[in-house]
Amino acid sequence: MKTKLGVLLVLSIAGLAAAVSVARPAATDGTLQATVGPGYSINLTQNGVKVTHLDPGTYTIDVNDQADIHNFDLFGPGVKESTGVDTIGTTTWTVTFTDGTYNYVCDAHPASMSGKFTVGTVQTTTMSTPPPAAVKVKAKAKVTLRTVAVTATATKVASLDFGLWKGTKRVAHATAKAKVKTVKLKAPSAGRYVAKVTAKAAGKTAKASVAVTVK
Repeated sequence: MKTKLGVLLVLSIAGLAAAVSVARPAATDGTLQATVGPGYSINLTQNGVKVTHLDPGTYTIDVNDQADIHNFDLFGPGVKESTGVDTIGTTTWTVTFTDGTYNYVCDAHPASMSGKFTVGTVQTTTMSTPPPAAVKVKAKAKVTLRTVAVTATATKVASLDFGLWKGTKRVAHATAKAKVKTVKLKAPSAGRYVAKVTAKAAGKTAKASVAVTVK
């Protein structure tokens, strides 16, 4: 008889332990505290420290909404939880955070009451500075007697080199630094010439030329 009672008692204790085990809620990766109000403040903390980054996982959030003019709205990848703007009170959320950025705001005052944090590995976009645009230049010329007025128009301020060429020989030369510049080059005699302009800026070079006839 004692043996049967002992067996029954052991089975009863085992059954009770199993029932308690089943009833126990699943463990989470941590508990966070979300507070809003009573003033114009909104915070998400863990053990008194502001949350800026978390590991992915399931978390319990104890929410304390202390003002009937604010609310706590939490949103991000796979999560959307919110209290009411015109209500106060406490509640508990269980959420699963995955890689990404999460935001929380007061919907009534989003410009002044907001925060955000990251979870796991967050993809970031690196803004690279585009290389400077290549300089371009145009040339035009006007002949007055034996004077050739050469105008260079560049797309940006550049070092300009002007040359008046007859065949393979440069017969006149001038330099300047400008975006638009006109120089006067003297032709030694009548004939066909080529006015050449070279523009240099930010390590880039551009060239232009125009043929002229000196009478």
